[in-house]
Amino acid sequence: MDWDPTQFFRTDAHNPPSPYALLVLNQPINEKAFKVLREHANYTICADGGANRFYDLMRKNGLESTILPDCIIGDLDSIHASVHTHYSSLGVTIIQDPDQYSTDFTKSLKYLRTHTPDITSPSPSSHSSYPQTAGNGRLEILILGGLGGRVDQAFSQIHHLYLMTRSYSSDQAAGNLYLVSEESLTFILQPGRNVIRTPKTNRPIPGSAADSTDSTGCGGDGESETHLLEENVGIIPISGPARITTKGFQWDVEDWPTEIGGQLSTSNHIRADVVEVTAEVPILFTVELAKRFKRVR
Repeated sequence: MDWDPTQFFRTDAHNPPSPYALLVLNQPINEKAFKVLREHANYTICADGGANRFYDLMRKNGLESTILPDCIIGDLDSIHASVHTHYSSLGVTIIQDPDQYSTDFTKSLKYLRTHTPDITSPSPSSHSSYPQTAGNGRLEILILGGLGGRVDQAFSQIHHLYLMTRSYSSDQAAGNLYLVSEESLTFILQPGRNVIRTPKTNRPIPGSAADSTDSTGCGGDGESETHLLEENVGIIPISGPARITTKGFQWDVEDWPTEIGGQLSTSNHIRADVVEVTAEVPILFTVELAKRFKRVR
């Protein structure tokens, strides 16, 4: 399977990203990443209390009445009454789904999956102020959430990312899911060979002192404003023991046993513009965002 996680952060007008939606959870928003990601998003959906986070961020910049989510969905027990009224008065679609057997996160993902054909086809009636890209039948989903707060909530996000990725994997028309947190981009690799494109990673020039930086704090491949990723990655088996084979990292392995409580590949380093991870089970892959995309705390 091919992955291109940096496409959403690139600014090349001649090479636009695949159609994608932003899903805002009730977690602190990585404002620096969001500012870039919203430029080409086809759709923005807030999961219940995520609308409060979205509103607060827009209000901070004086944009609460001009940049709007396309939809708010959930059991609506977390959205503030004032925020509900504000967006309702501006015509934003607000859907109450009382199903207690699914979270607001999964309700949002299911909504996006159901409405993918409409979202990927430009519509003049959309509330989105972002340019829409002609669709190819797939909709990538970037989930804006945090992993630096409560540990149980962080595990819940990883849990649902895993569950919904597994659900999506059976649908050839479904796009990939990415979690954008305070400092990282995280997704679940599928069983088999995964090819991950990692251009413009801040890494040393081959042949230079490993992991060295110059006085500006940049690696050897260019100025910091051109970087999309830092070199640090984690390759974590979250569904049980696994054996992995990797290519393009500082420490590559072949048929290497890994599991929670045993050996783990954390703090490995990207050493190529394209890397590979092969395993027979789903594997969590997390890569550090470039400094310019990290949330200021």
